Amino acid sequence: MKLIYDLRLLSGQMHGMTRYALELLRAMLALEPELAVGALVRRPEDAQLLPSDPRLVAIACKLGPYALTSQWILPKILDGLRPEIYHCPFYAPPARFKGPMVFTVHDLIHLKFPRDHGARHRLFYRWVVAPAARRARAVLTVSQSSKRDLVDLLGVEDKKIIVTPIAAGEAFRPPQGAAVPPAGWPQGYLLAVGNPKPHKNLAAAVEAHGLLKKNPPPGVAVPPLVLVGVGPGQADWARPSEDLFLVPYLSDDQLAAAYAAARAVVIPSLYEGFGLPALEALACGAPLVCSDQASLPEVVGAAALLSDPEPPALAQALGRVLAEPELRARLRRAGPKQAASFSWAQAARATLAVYRRAMGGG
Repeated sequence: MKLIYDLRLLSGQMHGMTRYALELLRAMLALEPELAVGALVRRPEDAQLLPSDPRLVAIACKLGPYALTSQWILPKILDGLRPEIYHCPFYAPPARFKGPMVFTVHDLIHLKFPRDHGARHRLFYRWVVAPAARRARAVLTVSQSSKRDLVDLLGVEDKKIIVTPIAAGEAFRPPQGAAVPPAGWPQGYLLAVGNPKPHKNLAAAVEAHGLLKKNPPPGVAVPPLVLVGVGPGQADWARPSEDLFLVPYLSDDQLAAAYAAARAVVIPSLYEGFGLPALEALACGAPLVCSDQASLPEVVGAAALLSDPEPPALAQALGRVLAEPELRARLRRAGPKQAASFSWAQAARATLAVYRRAMGGG
């Protein structure tokens, strides 16, 4: 199978879509011995970020992942490469390419929350994403929630959309022995992970923590809250104090340790295409309070305490986890089992099956 795999978004920073693209590629190479991959990268030096495999060849095309010029130039490059299947694992495939194409739409955040994103994003969906979805032989997405959004907001045919859930990375596992928090962190902290974007709703986590401090459960000392993914000065609602610690970035190993050592983790998002931080927290055995919105309930199942994402409800749920040792213990046991129900091998197997159907014109 000759696959052209679009990795123009590859860089030194491991964003969510980059992680998805690389983990899926590794898993497909492990599963399919007949797979031959031409990986489109932006610059020759990006090839060093690819998996090491003799069946994989880097092709530097000097096109940015979202450059509008790629809509005209990339179809010509692909025509010359003559792939049996072309897969773009992010939002910007060439809508004019007429060959066998599959692409992944992770979420429709820009259309679900238009006030938080400019008209440029909406026009990109109209001119690139929607036409590419109509032309593609299959559209992959990562949750049933995102599939419904693709049908409702882009008008993609239901039968064309294949759900291929993703998985936590290898670093996210229960600790061997006692969980140890990163150096310098407060003991018994609460943890929230995300970024300052409004749909991540971390402001609600900060407000919920304040409500809990003012009205704690009887006999419970409410620990500080640590926000990972938010730095000083990035948001008005995130001001460092003795009760609020800001950590702009952690490596996977550091983040796994942070999850495992937390008294509780809160993911208060208003919208997720999948919700990988929630799954990572579960994989590490963290007691998780999780928003009941979008894809999150299908990801966490019964292994988290679901909550309305408003601050009073989040405060109540966090208070329960702090006050009820039996609940904390049950959530710690349930998390890794739920996370183990997702795997990159499953995602790769489903994706390879989509490729075979698309190659046959289906």
